[in-house]
Amino acid sequence: MKKAVAMTLTTILILSTLSLIPLAGQDVNPADSCWDNWERCRARALASDLGTIRTTLALTTCDIALAKCLLNAI
Repeated sequence: MKKAVAMTLTTILILSTLSLIPLAGQDVNPADSCWDNWERCRARALASDLGTIRTTLALTTCDIALAKCLLNAI
C-alpha cells in the first residue's frame, strides 16, 4: 500500500511539473511589451498631422510612458 501511494504521489508530481514547464517558456517578458507599445506610440505620433509642437509633446509622452512601464516591469 505504501508503494502504491508513493508511486501515485510521484506520478502526480512528475505530471504537474511537466505540465508547468511549457507555461514557463511561454511567459512574455514585460519589458518586451513596453518596447512594443513605445514603438506603436511613436509611429502614431509621427504619422499624425498635429504640427511640430504637438508631435513633440506626443513623442515626449511616449518616452515618459516607456520609462514608467519599464520601471513597473522591474
